[in-house]
Amino acid sequence: MPAYRFVYCVFLRAVIGGDEVIRHRCHNRLCVNPAHLVVGSKADNKRDDWDYWANGVDYDYL
Repeated sequence: MPAYRFVYCVFLRAVIGGDEVIRHRCHNRLCVNPAHLVVGSKADNKRDDWDYWANGVDYDYL
């Protein structure tokens, strides 16, 4: 289990299914800040990537 998934589950007391992913709103896979992590589907995660590639970094998460 990746550290960011563990941190999300522990801090937010969430149980996440196997088909759900943890999305990094800051686009830094090493980040474990629970405020930057959101649960979503793989499709949501891909849309986040496309938004990041098109619009760049969201400076609110740096």
